[in-house]
Amino acid sequence: IEPCNRYETHLINRGIDAARIIERVGAENIFIHLDTYHMHIEEESFASGFEAAAPYLGYVHVSEANRGVPGRGMLNWAACMKAIADIGYQGAITLESMNHVDVDIAGGLAVWRPVAEDPRDVIEVGLPFLREEAKKAGLTLG
Repeated sequence: IEPCNRYETHLINRGIDAARIIERVGAENIFIHLDTYHMHIEEESFASGFEAAAPYLGYVHVSEANRGVPGRGMLNWAACMKAIADIGYQGAITLESMNHVDVDIAGGLAVWRPVAEDPRDVIEVGLPFLREEAKKAGLTLG
């Protein structure tokens, strides 16, 4: 279950919302997929979002506040990485950027323009930045 921001859905917006659904359903084969892009809009803090989802967290997308190059936006990466480390998360952490989106899905994702001047910057600048921020928090990104 991926909580998405209020501009994309009204159903599940926060980690606690997803955790409550999993608890009500009682299934053991459901996990939460948190995305920092949605979290920075909906959660009170990264710490509260990751803590609420921790028992069921199976996947994390790290994405800048504008879905562009990590480190060139407003997202508080130190707080984000610390929150991930604080819950002892050991699962997959994947960089997600929406620099180029097919016109068929652009509307659903509300992505209307390229979010990086040079799409290569997402990997060449953003990924090393994320690795360094993770390292400061005691995490290792592959």
